[in-house]
Amino acid sequence: MKLTHYAVHRRLATSAILLAFVVLGLYGLWRLPVDFLPNITYPMIRVQVWWRGATPEEIDKSIADPIERRMATVDDLDYLESSSIEGMYTLQVNFKYGVDVNAAYQDALAAMARVARELPADMDPPIVIKADPSQLPVVQLTVSSGRWDLVELRTWVDEWLQDQLLAVSGVAGTEIVGGLKREIRVHLDPNALEKFGIGLADVLKRLREENIEQFGGRVTVGPKEIIARTMGEYRSLDEIRNVLLTRDGHAKVYVRDVAEALDSHEEARVITRLNGNPCVKLSVLKQADANTVEVANAVNRRIAELGPALPEDIALGMVENQADYVNAALSGVRNAAVEAAILVILIVWLFLGSWRQVLAIALALPLTLVLNFGLMKLAGFSLNIFSLGGLVIAIGVLVDNSIVVIETITRRRHDLPGAPADAVAIDATSEIGPAIVAATLSFLALFVPFLLVPGLVSLLFRELILVIAGIVVISLVMAVTVTPTITALVLGKHAAARKVSRFERFFEGVTEAYGWTLGKALRARWIVIAAFVSVLVLAALAMGRLGSEFLPQMDDGRIMVKVKLPTGASLAETDKLLERIEKEIGEDERIESLFALSGGRVAGLYTYEIANEGELNIQLVPRSRRRMSTDEYIDCLRPIVGKVPVPGGNAMVMQMKLKGIRKLGEADIEVKIRGQDIGRLHELARQTAGAMNQQEHFTNVYVSMDMTKPEYQVWVDRARAAELGVAIGDVADTMRSLIAGAVATRFRDGDEYYNIRVMIPESKMVARRDVENLPLQRAQGGYLRLKDVAEVRQAVGPVEIVREDQVKEAIVRGDAAGVSVGQALGELKASMEKMDRPIGYDFSFGGQAHMMTEMKQTVLAILAFAIFFSFIVLTVQFNSLRLPALILGSVPFCMAGLVFIMLASGLPLGATVIIGVLVIVAATVNDGVLLLTFANELRERKGLSSFDAVLQAARIRLRPRVMTTVSVLVGFIPLALAIEEGGDMLQPMAVAAIGGLLMEMPVALFLMPCLYVMASRKADPREV
Repeated sequence: MKLTHYAVHRRLATSAILLAFVVLGLYGLWRLPVDFLPNITYPMIRVQVWWRGATPEEIDKSIADPIERRMATVDDLDYLESSSIEGMYTLQVNFKYGVDVNAAYQDALAAMARVARELPADMDPPIVIKADPSQLPVVQLTVSSGRWDLVELRTWVDEWLQDQLLAVSGVAGTEIVGGLKREIRVHLDPNALEKFGIGLADVLKRLREENIEQFGGRVTVGPKEIIARTMGEYRSLDEIRNVLLTRDGHAKVYVRDVAEALDSHEEARVITRLNGNPCVKLSVLKQADANTVEVANAVNRRIAELGPALPEDIALGMVENQADYVNAALSGVRNAAVEAAILVILIVWLFLGSWRQVLAIALALPLTLVLNFGLMKLAGFSLNIFSLGGLVIAIGVLVDNSIVVIETITRRRHDLPGAPADAVAIDATSEIGPAIVAATLSFLALFVPFLLVPGLVSLLFRELILVIAGIVVISLVMAVTVTPTITALVLGKHAAARKVSRFERFFEGVTEAYGWTLGKALRARWIVIAAFVSVLVLAALAMGRLGSEFLPQMDDGRIMVKVKLPTGASLAETDKLLERIEKEIGEDERIESLFALSGGRVAGLYTYEIANEGELNIQLVPRSRRRMSTDEYIDCLRPIVGKVPVPGGNAMVMQMKLKGIRKLGEADIEVKIRGQDIGRLHELARQTAGAMNQQEHFTNVYVSMDMTKPEYQVWVDRARAAELGVAIGDVADTMRSLIAGAVATRFRDGDEYYNIRVMIPESKMVARRDVENLPLQRAQGGYLRLKDVAEVRQAVGPVEIVREDQVKEAIVRGDAAGVSVGQALGELKASMEKMDRPIGYDFSFGGQAHMMTEMKQTVLAILAFAIFFSFIVLTVQFNSLRLPALILGSVPFCMAGLVFIMLASGLPLGATVIIGVLVIVAATVNDGVLLLTFANELRERKGLSSFDAVLQAARIRLRPRVMTTVSVLVGFIPLALAIEEGGDMLQPMAVAAIGGLLMEMPVALFLMPCLYVMASRKADPREV
């Protein structure tokens, strides 16, 4: 090969070029960002609307319906998901993969502009953002104090600490939860209002009118221009109390006569604690295109810089730091890569028997990896769990070509001991060059489908695949340039004979034994083929016992205790229950932090205020400091939590789900029931939950839809209200303003503004009679009570209304227990077949179940394309259809080893296993090309029969074939053992690859030669 000739004879030029690329590669490594998952762009837009005091049904009719009708007309829409809870509406507009998120954002804004006139006038302005699952909090810290009260603490975090962290580069925003938010309360006395004949609207109007700071104009005084300004803002609570409401002759009525003005706080809807101490939680969100670790590190540096400026008695705690988690996971995978490299080099040394020859591999391996870092930087990749996994996989693969070249050079050296080393290296590389080029192209062809087939699996593994592809291409170039150059250099001017090592003598005996055994096998080839077919049949029967999942759970020590009390339970009751659970857990040295959130549920970027729900977030110490896995700790924790009674509700212990992946769901399995009637949906959901609870392998089962939220429904007598001069709109507005409160204006304190809320104090609204006695002002003057024109009935309503693609849905969630997600899903499907499914109601599966369905479709498409492209490359290589069919026909037999080892290890099949499958196919193709190319060459050159040709080729190519397969196999061992953090995600892939490669060796050594003899015609060696 000309490239080899140039590299060997112009070593200085080769070294200079290599040095230049190494420098670029090292620079790329230095500048590569670090993250947990690849940078996956999800075209997703989130619409958030707050409508204080509105019920889920009001929001569903007045906000969800009009918005979703408009949004459904947007181009390239995939699906809509919405949630309507008390006071808040959330819509996720999901676009198809590949859509430009900026264009999608503009389309969503245009749709919102078209629907604006149809929305309620008193709701807050909609917030429309480009949402990305990867924009989850990178740092969650807590602020506590033994001296400050929760109002002061929340105010300080709002006004000072938040601003300091928002200035950090890469930070998109923050979310503050917990504490008490300051506001000025004007607590009305209904009796005083009635006594003085003052209406609520009068109070609100006068408070607004008396709180004005306004530009009045400019006055020219001689040479100067002076601004005139009205300075009428409230400066103290006394000024609010002394606002004149009405004057009747000499009698004056002030605010203080009908209300009490207090410097207070908003109603507490969420309570937070860290390790039992009350706190305020501050979550820092990163920008969509920012790097997780860089932002987290920058935030932590800023916090350290702020240390001296923090007030005394302020303590900062840490709930979660993504940088620590990502670095620990990546460190484990990086160490697996180093261990794999060492094992591969040892294997090569064992087979070659000479450190001088191993030096070529030892140099080629790091050089190839360094060059690849430069390619990763150019491609915009990051160092993440999958790209590093690609490096580990490639370590075993990248030396294949160099091994074959060195082995061929070594064999030529023994045959021609007196020949010049340069000539030996060039001739040997030229001999094997076409075969390794064909094998490399076949290998690359297997991974092309990841660039063609859409879907989440392709997006997740794209960087891993491209890293492997880049390394394989670099390794091919290195094998035909650097490897022969270094080999020729270490051999010296003449390839003198060397002492044969003990292992080489042993392997020579193995080769002779193999040749004898293969000869017998070729003569009894029908028996050999029957034996392999039997193994394949056994594997096919065992397939049904394998579990399945989408992605493996990480042993990251992140555990959640989720609490759901009966709907209507107060925040105080939820908090008491969480406190009891905290006490039961006690001080455990395995727990690093214990964060409690009462009255809320975290979903994505926001914390939803739901009084009857709460959660404990437990972070265990790093894996290296505990003997127990996360799953084992959960098994121990469940009976402890079970001791705490939860009347009418339940407390569920679960591992936190992997963050940053769309539609992964809140539970392993989600059954989505869609239809229009909420009552019927709820009944079907209850039946489904019952079916799920009857299964042995389900835990944490609950229904998302709850129809038991207690409410007071006010039924107005229209005729009587009209007679008495009260409109229904007046009734609704008065109720909302008096109970939830109406913000009249804002109070300025320094540079900050606080709401002035006018309402009846919560302490005076504790029963139905208090609602019935609310005062209503008549249009003709005078007051009525609410009960005079309306009946207050106690009823129940929905807690949350969820819709997908404009259709209401109820979701039943549950986690698999003791079996894989796929096995639990199979049991549930069999049970649900007996259920009555009314017309108009659709059942589908979400969570991991949905992802697994999508995964199966994507995997089948990838495998089909991979086999097809590989067949095309092999057909071009051999100019034959039989040999490619022979090689690829051997692949299913290799898969039998995958099935057996997965069954033995207890690991389920998941998305990552597809990578192991492709590695097995690649190894099969590589061995087939090395064997059959040489066998054809011997038939054409020496006129041998197919029997003799394949027997001789198999003996000569035994060592490189075994070396390449074993080197790939041992490269997977560190990942398969998953000793350190981060390896859990890639463990099933590594175990699957090892099982397939163990089976691939006997397939390549015995089955493939037998098939070759059967497929060949002895009469004409050229006719195959």
